[in-house]
Parts: sequence; structure tokens; C-alpha cells
Amino acid sequence: MSSKNNREHDLLMFLSKSQGYVTSNELVEELKVSQKTVYRLIKKINDEYMDSPLIISERGRGYKLDYENFINYQKSDNKYKEKHFSPSERRKRIMEELLLSSPKPINIYHLYSDYYVGDSVIFNDEQLMSEKLQKYNLVLERKDRKLAILGEEVDIRKAIKHMNEIFNTIDIDDLKRNQELNFNQYDVLFILGQLRDIEKDLDITIPYPYNVNIFSHLYILLSRLRKVPALLFRDKASMEEMENMKRDPILYPIAKGIVTNIEKYLGSSLPDIEIYFLYQYLVSSRMQGSLAKTSTFSPEVIQVTEAYIEGMSIYLGMAIESESIFTDLANHIKPMLNRLDYKIRIKNSLLSQIKVTYEDVYSGVTNVSEFVSKKFNLPAINEDENGFITLYFAKVIVTGQYQHPIKTLIMCTTGIGTSELLKAKVSRKFPELEILDVVASQNMQMIKEKYADAELILSTVHIKEEIPIHCLLVSAMFTLDDQKRLQRKIEEIYHGY
Repeated sequence: MSSKNNREHDLLMFLSKSQGYVTSNELVEELKVSQKTVYRLIKKINDEYMDSPLIISERGRGYKLDYENFINYQKSDNKYKEKHFSPSERRKRIMEELLLSSPKPINIYHLYSDYYVGDSVIFNDEQLMSEKLQKYNLVLERKDRKLAILGEEVDIRKAIKHMNEIFNTIDIDDLKRNQELNFNQYDVLFILGQLRDIEKDLDITIPYPYNVNIFSHLYILLSRLRKVPALLFRDKASMEEMENMKRDPILYPIAKGIVTNIEKYLGSSLPDIEIYFLYQYLVSSRMQGSLAKTSTFSPEVIQVTEAYIEGMSIYLGMAIESESIFTDLANHIKPMLNRLDYKIRIKNSLLSQIKVTYEDVYSGVTNVSEFVSKKFNLPAINEDENGFITLYFAKVIVTGQYQHPIKTLIMCTTGIGTSELLKAKVSRKFPELEILDVVASQNMQMIKEKYADAELILSTVHIKEEIPIHCLLVSAMFTLDDQKRLQRKIEEIYHGY
């Protein structure tokens, strides 16, 4: 991302945490840019968001976000990018093409035919791409005017996933209905069908970000198989790892069945390593339903969870009762340890908001994570994981016990930690609301039938269907802007208008 795009992001984040209007002088001070640059940034942001101005201005008062527009913008900002490509975007697209075809070489003329650049630019791109790929243990090789990326399959797929911002989506249904995403829609529908089958067979729901993580793994697999014969995949699992997987009576048959379905879908056979790859993703995912919560944990999970609770109690200067958080946090720590072991990283698309909204809590979790990694000899715990863990401790801080007369549903696609945190924050801030349940947005008919007495839906996703219930679109972080708008909505309900 360029520094210009960083400034746009910083501007939006600053406005999102500010209450009321912000003057141009305050923006100049915060962004460390000229007033002229501030005006240009605001104009560019508003021009790119086609529906209506994202940033509202008022003479004598300054600037503020149109908050509902901002929530929608965060879900769909990929489609407002300029049509021409910056140097960094050009390199990213070329690396993606090379990664999908790896280890096959591609002619340099073919790679750069759409970009109209000279040899000196291409040479510079090669140097920068090589540096980027080294972070994934991959090598960019040039031979006979052709480029190829060489390395292990697991590293190639990891690089594809991390470099493609489309996989950062929060609402997985956006992958099916958003025409701006350059996805093979047949593959999208096939994979979404596989995810639904997993949920049905296991009687569970796979929440964000785990559903997106499994989706991206399967989509990248299909994309790779169309470019490279499966026989070229050289990665192997040990005999012990394969036998341990096969002893799992629940997840192993699921992983094997999906790989079999992929073989039928593509009309080609796959090596057993693909079952092992998918099995890792399933084991490393947290689920809601019959497999979701357990009170039985390994000694390592118990010790790591207790270390977090003790460390955050000290950092925050408050006694955190273990009973209030242990089971929820341990059910997150358990798959997290698997992710660290398998080197699977899940993208936290709410990370920037979490850092802004819970700055102190996030800082404490980061420090405790460093301690936990050293004490238990774990790989470094990345900032995405720290963001998810932050939500569990933020929930403890804001949870309160009240009575709530207005029957309310929380509708989220953002997973267990975030949805439960939103529920806790709403409960504390608005004792007049009775939270009936946290529901997914996929089955609106079921919601109408099961919760016919609901009076209000607070949703982090836009509800397109007409329903006879008051609805309010809110951010998953439930900012002060959300709270003000909810207060007005409650008054509407009370007064019947």
C-alpha cells in the first residue's frame, strides 16, 4: 500500500474515533501533512465512494463521517480503486500470476504487456519482488527472458493468500454477490456449497474469520490445479502425521470427502497431502454448535489461557475472575495453538478498528503474547491473533447485568469474539434492550419465524430484504456514533414512529 493510501486510511480511522466534527487544522496536525493535502484526500475519498459523500463537511465546524456509509465502505472499498495500477499494484498482480503458475516460467513480455514499462522498470520490479518473496522462503528465478517463482507448495499458497486483499473480506456472501470481485463464480458457488455441507454434517456454524480462511484455502487450491498438474506438488506429511489425522473420527472423513468432491469437480486426482492440508485448516478453526464449546482442555491450553488471564489482570490493574472468561478464551486458544503449529495465519479484517477502539487492551495483549510465546516455547503470536484475543478481554470490561425490555437481535457475520463483544457492549450501554440471540444473516426466513416477537435488529451487514422489524446498521466495534444512532432508534420504537 502506498503512503498516499496510508494517509487516506489514517484519515478515515481518525474521523471514525472522533466525536462530532473535526477541523482541518486538527487533521493537519494528526496526519502531518499540509492543509491542501487534507482537502485533496477528502475530495479523493468522496469521489471514489460513488453512492454519496463518505465525509461530510460543514462550514465553521469541519468534517465528520457519514457513519452508515463508512460501514458499507469498509465492506466494499475494493471496488473503488482506480483503474490504472500503481507500481506496487503492478508488482502484486505479476507476483500473483507467477505464484499461481509456479514453478512454470512465464515470458516477461507476456507478464508486462499490459503495463507499458521499459527494461529498467522491469529490472527494478524483479529486485523488489525478490525481496518480498524472500519473506515466504520463495525465490524469483529469471532465465531466457522468463520469470518463475520456486519454493515449497505450502509457502506458495501462503504468499498467494497474503498478497490478495480480496481474501480479507468479512462477509463471505460478498464473494458470491459482489460482481466487482474477479472471482470464478462457479468455483465460488462450489466452495460455498462445500462449506455449507461441512456445517450440515457437523451440525455447526463456521464463523468469521475461519469460514473465509477455509474458503481462501480451497479457492487457491482450485486456482493452482488449473495452472499446475497435481503431480508437481512435492510437499509431504510424515507417516505419523497422516496416521494421527486418520484417527480423528470426525474431521478426517470431512476433509477426505471434500477433497474427493474437488477431484470430481475438476476431473483430476489429488495427492493425499491435500487431505492433510485441509484437515489442518479444520482443526485450526473455531466452530459454533455441537463441536464449538468444550470444558475439557489439554494442559497446554489451560496453562496458556491462565497465563493470559493473569498477565492481563496485572496489566489492566484489575482482578479478572477466571470463571468470567476462561471457557470462552480457552476455546479460542485451543485452535490458535494449532494454527501456530501448522503456521496458518487468519486475517483479522477488524484489526485497525480494534487497535483504535481498544488501544490499551490491545497493547496489553501484545505484551502478554510475547511473554506467553517465550514461556511456552511457541512461535511468535502475530497481531491478527492479538486482535482477536483483545476482544475477549474487552468483553469482560464492558459486560454488565441489566434488564432489557426491547426484544433485540444481534446480526453478525464477524464471528464469536466480535459478536459476543458487540452483544456485551449493547447490553451494558442500553439496559432497555433485551438481547434475544446473536444470529447469522444467511437465513432471514428462519429469523422471521423463530424470532417473530423481535422488535429490533442490530446488524453489522446491510439487510436488503424488507422485514417488519426495526433495523439499524452498526459497526462491529459499536462506536459512540453507533450508540447515538441507536439511542435515536430506541426513541423511534418507544414513540411508535
